[in-house]
Amino acid sequence: MTGNSIRLRLLAVAIMSIVATIGVAGASLVVFFERQVLRYVEQDLNIRWTALAAALGAEGEAGLSHRLTDPRYHQPYGGAYWQVSEQGRPIMRSRSLWDTDLPAADPRQNSDGEKAYEVEGPDGAELYVVERNVTIGGADDSRTLSLAVALDHKQIVELRQAFGWDVTRVLIPIAIVLVLFAWLQLWLGLRPLRAVGQELNAVQTGQIRRMTKRFPDEVAPLVDSINKLLDRQENLVRKARDRAGALAHGLKTPLTILGGEVRRLEQAGLKDAAARMQEQLELLSAHIEREVARARTSGASVGHGDHAHADETIARILRLMQHMPRGDQLIWRTELPADLGIAMDPHDFGEVMGNLLDNARKWARSSVTIRVERVGGMARIIVEDDGPGFSGNTEGGLPERGVPSRNDPASSGLGLSIVQDILAEYGTRIHFDGNGHCHISFEIPLGQESSSQSSDPAVPPNRKKAPSLWPREIGKV
Repeated sequence: MTGNSIRLRLLAVAIMSIVATIGVAGASLVVFFERQVLRYVEQDLNIRWTALAAALGAEGEAGLSHRLTDPRYHQPYGGAYWQVSEQGRPIMRSRSLWDTDLPAADPRQNSDGEKAYEVEGPDGAELYVVERNVTIGGADDSRTLSLAVALDHKQIVELRQAFGWDVTRVLIPIAIVLVLFAWLQLWLGLRPLRAVGQELNAVQTGQIRRMTKRFPDEVAPLVDSINKLLDRQENLVRKARDRAGALAHGLKTPLTILGGEVRRLEQAGLKDAAARMQEQLELLSAHIEREVARARTSGASVGHGDHAHADETIARILRLMQHMPRGDQLIWRTELPADLGIAMDPHDFGEVMGNLLDNARKWARSSVTIRVERVGGMARIIVEDDGPGFSGNTEGGLPERGVPSRNDPASSGLGLSIVQDILAEYGTRIHFDGNGHCHISFEIPLGQESSSQSSDPAVPPNRKKAPSLWPREIGKV
């Protein structure tokens, strides 16, 4: 996942919300726990104050009638304290206070005698105190004493910290589980979008025509819109092909008439004018032929799952080559596996092979060889002839587009340029080599029918097994 991923963004928001929720929940639990502990401490202090009040009376230890039972009262700074004051002056106190006194209560803090309050005690400790007045003696010699009991707040802090760690140990696994389920929710929720991407990639590479998987109701309208867009694109391509054919047919007659006018100029002795016109007519014809061929090209993204059968297409083109000039004088050798499907529009494959074989027909001295080899999931198609090789200005192993590159100036570089344009639509290109002969090759992915077969593929049930193509050598007719 990248920084621009929707899944990463949603997961980050989910993690932050989970962490924030768990943090608030943990802090709230600690606060509520401390509040309950303080209530318990306050109740304990009330009990201790009652015990201290009950111990006042006869002369005894420290003026108390009996010894208070909590041992912390008798240890210096033990954490539990009591003090008896009269007129703001301590007259008795617990041994735990040692040589210090409990500070007097702030009247604003102690306005409600039933409530505990906090003060700073001995050794800088924070104490939780309950202090109330009590009257002892008769009506004539009554005395008003202030009784205070206190507990060290440190114990409460320790309890709060211990409880906080316990809560943390419980909430961390809960947070991890919530994050995992958030990731699972995102994975399941975005899975249809991944399926849409896979289907679109399959359409783009020509494996399928339309998106056919069943998608959730939220995604289905998007898929329907994409399929409608694909239908419209296919209709536009079909119309473009029809218009290209109509254009070629419509320009054929004017070009023929202009060719006749060129011959008349030659007969009239205007050879220079005729040559210039003939040159322009050839450029015009080449430009029209190339643009019409490009308009008829489907390309991988428009093929929509079509695949061409190499054996059938090449057999059909070779039969045409036999009836073209010099075609019946050449030996055509073939090395093709039967029933080999390639991921290419049949029309585009026919256009490519037609131009390559026509180029070989023009320049071969005596023979042409066509081979198709499996290379992993690719089909390598090779056309060789014993004619002259390539020359002239080349770049990257390809002749310059539209520039004659065979040894004869009359060579037609247009056919190879058309082949380059078509193969570029499929993300590949032609490679050529030759040392005393011409060797042209290109690679194209195998079609679904072929890529799933072994090296000795079985014949699909909907096709009859092709014979061993044609004779390994097709000689003169």
